Amino acid sequence: RRRLRHYSLPVCAPYLGVMLHMYKQTLLAFSTFLIASCTSGPSLEVTEVIWDGFSPSRAYVFTFVDLSDTPVPGVTFRCSGPEGSIAMYVASDLNQSASASDESGILKISHNGFQIHGTYKQRGSKTWAHQMPDLPNCEFYYRNHLVLSGNLRFFNSNQKVVVKQVAT
Repeated sequence: RRRLRHYSLPVCAPYLGVMLHMYKQTLLAFSTFLIASCTSGPSLEVTEVIWDGFSPSRAYVFTFVDLSDTPVPGVTFRCSGPEGSIAMYVASDLNQSASASDESGILKISHNGFQIHGTYKQRGSKTWAHQMPDLPNCEFYYRNHLVLSGNLRFFNSNQKVVVKQVAT
C-alpha cells in the first residue's frame, strides 16, 4: 500500500517560494522577449524606394504579311506617350526611325537608350506597388485601317503580323 503525504503549510512553504521564484523568472524572461521582439524585430515601417537607371537602345522588327503570307508594303505607324513623360521621348525616337514597311513587308523601328526611374514600397524583404516608367502606345495602319495597336512593352523584338486585306 502507498501512503499519501499531506504537507501542512509550513512544510509546503519552501516549495511555494521556489515556484513563486520560478514564476517571476519566467514572467521576467517573457516580458524581456516581448520588449526585444517589439523593438528590435522586423520593422512594421513601410519604406517607399525611389530608383533610377538607364534602359539601352532597342529595335523592333515587324514583318507584315497578308493571309497568303505575301509581304505587305506601306504599313505606317504612329507612337505616342503622355506629354513630358519618358514614353513621349521614346515615341519621338520611334516615329523618327522609320515611316512605312518596305517591299518585303518589313518595318524596323528603334529608339535610343533613355534614363528610367520608378518607385516601389518595401517592408522587410517584401516589396509591392512597383511603378515602372510608361512606354509609348503604337498603332500600325494599312490604307488608313488599324491593323495592330498596343503598348511597346508587349511587342516582341521580331514580330510577324498578318494584315487582313482592306478593300480599296
